[in-house]
Amino acid sequence: MDAVSSAYRNKLKNKLFALLCEKEKNGEWENFLNNLYIEIFGNKTFLRTINYLELQAKMGALRYLDYPYFRSTIFDCMSLLGDEEDGDK
Repeated sequence: MDAVSSAYRNKLKNKLFALLCEKEKNGEWENFLNNLYIEIFGNKTFLRTINYLELQAKMGALRYLDYPYFRSTIFDCMSLLGDEEDGDK
């Protein structure tokens, strides 16, 4: 994976963690989620991996999950964005 792709995935993971923090403080997490969802799925070609559809499904479900499931799903999404050592999986 090239440096730009790796840095962008790291940035997205940081945004997912910020989304979790926003949910924890009962802030504007739904607007944050909407913007993040648009960003991630507007970059389909950039994020082209086997995990893309799973990421899309999990992100789409976040709005409907109770906090414990929301939290674990955020970490699942972060893992799906994780740096792949051997390129696109």
